[in-house]
Amino acid sequence: MNSIKQWISSILIAAFVINVIDILIPTGSFKKYINIVLNFIFIFIVITPVLNLVSKDMNIEDQILKQFNEFQYEYKQQMISNSSIDEEEIMSNYNDYLKQSVNMKLEESGYELTDIETDENGEKKLIIKDLKTSKNSNNETKEKIQLKEDENYKQAFNELKNIEHKNIKEDLNKIFKISIEKIKIN
Repeated sequence: MNSIKQWISSILIAAFVINVIDILIPTGSFKKYINIVLNFIFIFIVITPVLNLVSKDMNIEDQILKQFNEFQYEYKQQMISNSSIDEEEIMSNYNDYLKQSVNMKLEESGYELTDIETDENGEKKLIIKDLKTSKNSNNETKEKIQLKEDENYKQAFNELKNIEHKNIKEDLNKIFKISIEKIKIN
């Protein structure tokens, strides 16, 4: 019920803002183009919650990334089947694309893809680095900070870390179709 209220309020706010902008824009040759852009924004605001209901397991950005990745994979397969093009160069370009795409997804969580290894079957193995543990925020002298930790704290921290790693692996599996067992997080 709360999400419906938020959706309706966002529609009303967007309609108000768009009408104010429409009133403030002077009449001229650009007004019709600006109105088209504003109408597209309004339509996007209206249909986004509906699209999210249809796709419960992934948000729109992840779905777009998944579709684009599938397109890139099929394109790579077609290029490899064309015998006139160097297969290693195609694989290198695809791995570069994959690394950039995975890094884009991982940056949200504070991780970075350090390497992609491909075995003889063409299966990918990702090696991911946790940037949050490697940063040393306010400790300019780079001294080790000693914390008094009990076993319950360590266990709770490790459980949270394992859940976060599991979620990241599942997201990468859904979007890029890379086996969860092939993803290693340091």
